[in-house]
Amino acid sequence: MTIQANDNIYPLYQRETPEQWTVTNGMTLREHFAVMAMQGLVAHYGYGEAPASNTEEIAQWAVKLADSLIQALNH
Repeated sequence: MTIQANDNIYPLYQRETPEQWTVTNGMTLREHFAVMAMQGLVAHYGYGEAPASNTEEIAQWAVKLADSLIQALNH
């Protein structure tokens, strides 16, 4: 099975009326992995103390880690 970065996880079911529900796709697998990577980076290094100390660099680093994980899981 191939893992795609844009696979959706955690769909959200929202009740509009007692008879009507809507479903959103939730976040993507890539977003989920990036969030977990960012959380770990900030927790490990402490905000402002990481090698990449500004928020944009930390976010870019987290996305690169997420992409690398998806690629590794597909091999």
